[in-house]
Amino acid sequence: MHQSYSQYYADLWRRHWWWRVRHEVVLRELSRATQQLAVTTQPPRFLDIGCAGGVAFDDFSRFGDVYGIEPDSQLVDSTPQWRQRVEQVMFGPEYQPQQPFDVILMLDVLEHIEDDRAALDKLLGLLKPGGYAILTVPALGWLWSVHDDINLHFRRYHRRPLKQLLSQAGFQVRRLSYLFGWSLPLVYLRKWLSPRDLKEYHVEVPSAAVNAIFAGLTRGENAVSNLLGISPPLGSSLLAVVQRPMIEQT
Repeated sequence: MHQSYSQYYADLWRRHWWWRVRHEVVLRELSRATQQLAVTTQPPRFLDIGCAGGVAFDDFSRFGDVYGIEPDSQLVDSTPQWRQRVEQVMFGPEYQPQQPFDVILMLDVLEHIEDDRAALDKLLGLLKPGGYAILTVPALGWLWSVHDDINLHFRRYHRRPLKQLLSQAGFQVRRLSYLFGWSLPLVYLRKWLSPRDLKEYHVEVPSAAVNAIFAGLTRGENAVSNLLGISPPLGSSLLAVVQRPMIEQT
């Protein structure tokens, strides 16, 4: 993440409609996943990769024992009460936790990793058999803009290639859905209207009224999608819920 952007990330997460609604979606999927886990007496172990210092741990901890990793030194101390649960380390082949995890969250992280297939192979190995991973990524390559540049993205994803990539890594894809479909015109406008200079680009929390309207539109879209059991045909983000098979195929 670009230094100027990471300085105010935690505030965006806590107040901006996009981060708030994405968090609600993740909590819903986390609840579903933990209900389906074959956990015995101990609470399930969670890992949040790219946890921004544990900004979401107050909520995630309701479902189990939560840990995180975060490489950004400006973010790792953003939530002091969870500092002991956060390792300042880069996610990669050398990351070796003491125990595997029941659920792993990888929220808008995969697009930051050049070799995404190797990252998914590593992700699979960190899960217990039957464990779940919940991922979100930016979608649709034609939406690429200065927002992706400042966030140091390598790519945006399309649904079918992402499903193929996850399956090739050994995951069972339980859900793959576009999010924020209604906002595509706004994101496309951002592509053309944003300043090209990274120093001039800044994401701000909208006014309270706009924040509420945009959040309401997204929640409405999500409610319809869940009610009908269908994904929006397109969206600016993709949500993937995947599972490590109980029995590995040879």
